[in-house]
Amino acid sequence: MAKFKDYYEVLGIPPRAHVRVIEESYWEQAHELQRTPTRKAARRLRIINEAYEVLGSPHRRLTYDREYTGSVTLGRKADQPGFLHTFVNMLGKPFRAD
Repeated sequence: MAKFKDYYEVLGIPPRAHVRVIEESYWEQAHELQRTPTRKAARRLRIINEAYEVLGSPHRRLTYDREYTGSVTLGRKADQPGFLHTFVNMLGKPFRAD
């Protein structure tokens, strides 16, 4: 399974950022990286371009946000059970009639 890329973190913006904030962040970072022609800067620029390509388009951003909220839920991973799920499982175990 591929690791989920947090494009909001790549651009350094909050998930509910306005389109203008996304554009400003992208252009500022891209401009800075183009000043330093190194391989590391080129790799970083590719990642920033990928993030802007997804978040800059309303349709792609909506699709990405659906996946983003599915994989990141209140600061925890989606595969980890929440407090309520853990609590109900603890209560349910002693009362099983096997």
